[in-house]
Amino acid sequence: MRRWISWIGLFGLVAGVLATWLVVHVGEASFRYPEGAHRFGRLRYVKSVPILEVWGEPEQIGQAVARLGVLPAERLRQYPRELFFGVMPRFIPQDWQMQAWQEVLAAGERLINNFPERYKREYEALKKHVPEHWHEGLLAGNTLFDIKRIVHCSAVIVESPSHSKDGRNSSTLLMGRNLDFPTLGYLHQYGLVLIYRPNNRYAFAAVGFPGMIGVLSGVNEHGLCIAMLEVYETGDGSPAFNPQGVPYAICVRRLLEECRDVTEARRLLSQMPRTCYFNLAVCDTKTGGIFEVSPQQICYRGLERGLCACTNMFLSEPLQVKDGKNWYRSRERLAELLRLREETAVGVQEVHRALHRANLGAVTLQTMIFEPQTLRLHLAMGSCPASALPLVCLELRDWLKPASEARW
Repeated sequence: MRRWISWIGLFGLVAGVLATWLVVHVGEASFRYPEGAHRFGRLRYVKSVPILEVWGEPEQIGQAVARLGVLPAERLRQYPRELFFGVMPRFIPQDWQMQAWQEVLAAGERLINNFPERYKREYEALKKHVPEHWHEGLLAGNTLFDIKRIVHCSAVIVESPSHSKDGRNSSTLLMGRNLDFPTLGYLHQYGLVLIYRPNNRYAFAAVGFPGMIGVLSGVNEHGLCIAMLEVYETGDGSPAFNPQGVPYAICVRRLLEECRDVTEARRLLSQMPRTCYFNLAVCDTKTGGIFEVSPQQICYRGLERGLCACTNMFLSEPLQVKDGKNWYRSRERLAELLRLREETAVGVQEVHRALHRANLGAVTLQTMIFEPQTLRLHLAMGSCPASALPLVCLELRDWLKPASEARW
């Protein structure tokens, strides 16, 4: 057990250094998802954005995602493996590298067992409807990122002034985030919006990739918005990895499916065993803040002077590491987001500019801003840095309805 953890520690250490090299030197022809329909899903383009809708029971959702999203994206099946071996130092013997990979897969199998039952059912349905050569990639793609450190992101929640119909001044909330992750020259082409309408759960939209059961960024029908950011060290003595935990992307999905607001999300998250350290930027129609999460505890930072931001470090007293490392320019990116306090009025454009100031170049593959009150998503993806692209506005309200009510 200790041996594979040490391998992953080494993997994460060198990954950040080599990730940009891999992005620059590996290219891929442009990819486009084919539009299509399935009994339990549909994929189409809206304003140039691929949107995959799925609904029903876990088995039905898994089947629809496999047919409409996973199978067309054949290149993605090798991504976890290529990432792992691509960042391995060349001085490590090849047979040692392969042994480390096999230990990662074995650890992933154990993490799959920690999934809540309905997500196990969806995962098994996904596997059932793709060829066997996909299975390794699906396993690693759903578990690898809890036992390494390579997701470098930025997020900010801010109050935005608005005016009601009767002319009274009020404010709304905006939540923006950059997803920063090595693309290997092609991952940025495979992003899409997934609309889930699971039976007996809240509908939600996720910005991600096909084949991921969990969620990195999303909003549900009640306006609860969540974005995940990894953290690399903690001051509370928690282990870097808890093999009995639920993978963080699965935690996020469960919060979106079962919670209406920040209060309910905090309560449910505290009941789930967690695998590692991470920040969750959370926002509903009335308030927002940051959950700073370790396997041992959860701390909450709310809005201060109308704003709250986070990168890849903890700031709460129980979790903060004094004189900790400046992971992937976390302090500088945080400072750029906090500069929004200097603006006289903050709206979508101002948040977009702040996210662009905080971008990490070739690894910033998605930039998005959520409006929880109106269920709008402003999204940029397709080339890096995504923050340099114009935002596309998607009206999600009609999409986030039960399948029987949704307008096609």
